[in-house]
Amino acid sequence: MTYARGWDAAQVGFGPGVRALVEEELLPDRGVVVRTGTYVVDPPFFGNGDIGRVAVCGAVNELAVTGAEPRHIALGIVLEAGLPLELVRRLTASVRSTAAEAGVTIAAVDTQVVRAGEADRVFVTTTAFGVAAGGPSRELHTVRPGDRIVVTGPLGSHAAHLVSLRDGLGYEHHVPSDCAPLGGLLRTVGADVRHARTVVAGGLAEVLRQSAAGRGLTLRVDESALPVRYAARVALGARGLAPLDAACAGCLCLFVPPGRTGRVLAALRAHPHGRRAAVVGEVTADPMGGVEFLSPDGRPHTRTVPAGSVPERLL
Repeated sequence: MTYARGWDAAQVGFGPGVRALVEEELLPDRGVVVRTGTYVVDPPFFGNGDIGRVAVCGAVNELAVTGAEPRHIALGIVLEAGLPLELVRRLTASVRSTAAEAGVTIAAVDTQVVRAGEADRVFVTTTAFGVAAGGPSRELHTVRPGDRIVVTGPLGSHAAHLVSLRDGLGYEHHVPSDCAPLGGLLRTVGADVRHARTVVAGGLAEVLRQSAAGRGLTLRVDESALPVRYAARVALGARGLAPLDAACAGCLCLFVPPGRTGRVLAALRAHPHGRRAAVVGEVTADPMGGVEFLSPDGRPHTRTVPAGSVPERLL
């Protein structure tokens, strides 16, 4: 994106890179899909990643779960005055390397600088452009009773890493962030998945709640089947946060027909980002539209998140 200011007007518009991709390939008859998000991370630079990686992965993953093929990204970056130059270089290198890892090109970047103290060092807005793949719909209405609920990796690792860093718990060395681009992982399962969701703010519990309400069916989840790293559980527990409520940056929730579950699990576990994929529940025919949790001893219960228990900025 370009920014130009004259003596009496300011203009903001797409630069040559975005114009070219819109004119040459992302046309309405090609089934363009766009997803955008604004990312704040506390801290913005952490053990095995940074806000640049989170922003690229977040936008690309939100696009990939729709079934579209990510092609390009555009970024808007707000930098705080006084940010050390080495951190700016780290951010730009991270954006470049993550885009290459995700298989997308950087079409445009816009940067603005604000006064010290106004941006918590750096904020990033990312827009991902993709092309509809032409496969079966992955919309929520396609989910059916009997479908299995699959998560592609351990829950809460990203949130636990950040919580440990912020509070000086020391667990960040044992539980790295799981932030990763997951378009390749989704391609391995292809048409075997009915619906896919990213597990971000609010964690898996929020994804399940929204899915159950949107589909009008009840989801039953076995808590003993949830994959969670021990260090992540301990770090989150120190803040009174359960892994079910913790944000992830490299985990998906998939709804899979029962006859294809084995094939999907095998494909996921053969991929570096899906080695700990697990079936954690199923969709029932109960039209209540809620989520029922089975405790480790097999007893069903519902759960609520106490107000104020979830940190506002886990991502």
